[in-house]
Formats: sequence, C-alpha cells, structure tokens
Amino acid sequence: MLSVNNRITGPEALQRLLAGNKRFLSGKLEHPNHCEESRKGLILGQEPLAAVLTCADSRVPPVDVFDQGLGDIFVVRVAGNIINDHILGSIEYAVSHLHTPLVMVMGHSSCGAVSAVAQGVKLHGHIASLTPSIDAALKKTKGMEGHWTNNAAKELAITTAKKIEESEPIVADLVKEGRVLVVATYYDLETGEVSMLNGDAL
Repeated sequence: MLSVNNRITGPEALQRLLAGNKRFLSGKLEHPNHCEESRKGLILGQEPLAAVLTCADSRVPPVDVFDQGLGDIFVVRVAGNIINDHILGSIEYAVSHLHTPLVMVMGHSSCGAVSAVAQGVKLHGHIASLTPSIDAALKKTKGMEGHWTNNAAKELAITTAKKIEESEPIVADLVKEGRVLVVATYYDLETGEVSMLNGDAL
C-alpha cells in the first residue's frame, strides 16, 4: 500500500479516479489494493486519495466505479447525495485529519430520491428531510432541455459541491490554500461512465 497524501494533488487524484473509471468501462479492471498486504498496511491508519460523497443507491459503488481498493476512497453516502452537518463533518475529517486532497460529489442517473420528489410522492418519516435540496434542484432545472430528473441530479451535485467548497472554516480555507480540490461529477447507470460537471451548465 503506497502512501499518497504527501505526494498527490487534488487534480492528480482526480485523474487517477477517472483513469480507474476508464478501466471500469473497458472491463480491464486492475482491482488494486485488495490483497492481504494492503489490508494489513491499513491497520494503523489511512491516507485516501479522495473523499467521494454520493448517493446511497446500491448501483453506485465508488470503489468499483473507479477501480480502486482498500484505503483509496473515503466514501460518504446518503440518498440524493445531499449535504448536512453530519456529512460535512465527515468530509472535514477526511480533508483536515487524513489530508485527502480531493472531494468529489457524484450524482447519478435514474436517482430514486430525485424521481420521487419530482413525482410529488409524499415522503414520510425522516425521508422527508431529503426533500428541500432535491426540490430546489428540480425547480431550477424545470423546462430545461433533456431529461428533467437527470438534469436535477446533475444540478444537485453541482450545488452540493459548491456548498462544500465554500464551507467555512475548514474546507474553504484548504481550497483557498490549494490543498483541496472540490468537483462535481455524474455517473451514468447505463454506460458506467463518470463525467465532469461544469458549474455553469448541464
């Protein structure tokens, strides 16, 4: 298991993940860091190259999608990949204590949480707490060209990434210092491809 946090930057970590996704797409998986040596090398600590906030959807597993292994990705998952204090605290831990150089928010196609809110499904219990962020993304993308709920999923990823990037004091400070890169991406369930999202356009 190689130590990465002292020699890899956010952009380099991003390229490493995207290269892994290309292997995933081509079926030429390397399955790095799945061996006993890697597992034992992580007993005393971890140095993940990226923190990935994504949906809890079982079809969206970041370690597999990016062809990574044990200790490579600090994964934070919640339905709709929304942000709250607990999730933000987890990300802050990754960037400030583990020195993770990249934070990625990854939305995905056919998101059940987004589709439910779009269809006006009455969400009960704590599930209803997901609604405001998703509803805001749906309203912003209403009438846009393309698939409405998928556009909303992209917008939600962009908005969440921006909130993380601007979160004070920890993440915002590290971003300003050039020690952390925050990006928004989108995973297509049909193709398996992860694409970068531009904050100015879908």
